[in-house]
Amino acid sequence: MSRPRWEGNLKELCRRLEDYAATNGIVVSGPPEAERVSHSLFLAHSTASNTFSAICGNGQLLSAERLAAARGIALKPDSAEVQLGSADSVFFYLAPFRYPSTTCGLLFARSLEESHMDDGVATPFDSGGLVGWFTRPDPAEPLREFLSRHELPVPDHREYLKLSLGILFSTPMDYVDGSDPRSPDPIGLTGGDQRRWTHEVRIPDLVWLRSGHLQAVFVAASRDADSEIDQFLEWCLTEDVDLITFDTPRGDEFEALRGECIEYLRGKLE
Repeated sequence: MSRPRWEGNLKELCRRLEDYAATNGIVVSGPPEAERVSHSLFLAHSTASNTFSAICGNGQLLSAERLAAARGIALKPDSAEVQLGSADSVFFYLAPFRYPSTTCGLLFARSLEESHMDDGVATPFDSGGLVGWFTRPDPAEPLREFLSRHELPVPDHREYLKLSLGILFSTPMDYVDGSDPRSPDPIGLTGGDQRRWTHEVRIPDLVWLRSGHLQAVFVAASRDADSEIDQFLEWCLTEDVDLITFDTPRGDEFEALRGECIEYLRGKLE
C-alpha cells in the first residue's frame, strides 16, 4: 500500500507551497471560499459519443489495461499510460470537463474518493501531460520518478488544492472556470494548457456507473438515438441523478459540454 508515501508527499508539497507564498509575498485570499470549493468539487470524466454508448451498455468505466484485455489487444508501448505505469487506472479531473474532443460527461461525488482511500491516488496536474505536453524542471528526471514524487492520497489531496486556490489564484472560482493562476506553482511545470494545474484522480481498474456516487450526466440534445444510452438515462431519472442535456449551436460539442458543466458547478458551489 502506498498511502504512507502519498501522505508524505502531501505534507512536503503543502510545505513547499506555503514557503513559496511566504518567499514571494503572496497573501492567501478567501480561505472560506477556497475550502468550500476544494472540498465540494465533483470528479469529472468525459468521453466521445460512440464510447459513451458502450460505457452505458456495460455500466462501467474501465482502465486502459482492462479495455485492452477485453479486446484481446496489447497496449501501445509509447502510450502515456504505459510510460507512466498508470494503465490500470480510470482517470478523472477534480474540475469541469477538460479533455477536448469529448461530447458526453459524468460527474461523481467526493464519496467515490472516500471509498478508495487505500488505492485511489491524485496528482496536482494531468499525469498524461507529462508525456509530450508539459516541460518538467529537470527533463532528465525519469517520468515515473517525477510522477511518484507528486502522487497524493485521496481525498486529502483537496487540502493541497485548497492552499493552491488561496495562494495561486485570484479567486477560487478561477480554477473552476479554467482561468490561469496569477502565480506559477512551485512544482515548476510549464507548457500545455489548464490541465497543467488541474488535479487528477486515478481509481484502479474500474468504476461502476450505477452506484451511489454518480452525481450528474451530460449529453448533447442532438445525439443520435441509442438504446444503450436511453436505458441508462432512464435509470438516472429514477435514481435522482441530475441529467443535463445541452444544445450545440456552433457545432462545438466540447465547448458546449464544458460550459454546461461550469454553469452546473457554479450553481452547486455558489
